[in-house]
Amino acid sequence: MAGRRVRRSAWVLALAVLLPACAVNGLGFSNDHRVKIIAPKDRAKVDLPVTISWRAPSIDRSATAGPFFVLFLDRAPIRPGQSLRAVADDTCNRTPGCPDISYLRDRYVYLTKATSLTLDSVPKRSGQRTGAKDSHEATIVLVDKDGRRIGEGAFKVDFTVKPQ
Repeated sequence: MAGRRVRRSAWVLALAVLLPACAVNGLGFSNDHRVKIIAPKDRAKVDLPVTISWRAPSIDRSATAGPFFVLFLDRAPIRPGQSLRAVADDTCNRTPGCPDISYLRDRYVYLTKATSLTLDSVPKRSGQRTGAKDSHEATIVLVDKDGRRIGEGAFKVDFTVKPQ
């Protein structure tokens, strides 16, 4: 009887110590419907150039302070609260005005106020065989005027470029 009580007390103590470590405070899990990608359809086969377009009716695009859309092609977006400077390398970070629009575009990161973007090219996968599926992922996030990501919402579409 005493052994059972000791084991039960040990379990209660272990749970009391371990459960607080499992907390998920500060995470805002909710559906974000501010942006809806309308083209291409998810997993569509497309020709280049490809136009990615979306609707964002609840976002005031006339505001000069943002928010702005950032499309990340075949790369992870910046984390919530992180700035577009996270995309930059050390040389860029030491250069005033960097990263700029052309620096970002060279890395397949596109900043825009518009609700569509036409891509003339897509990144080539290293070691990609001729005739292999040319699959790509576009992810859109929102940033403020300072290039800092707003919220946790990320809106993505996968597509495959047809062989040319």
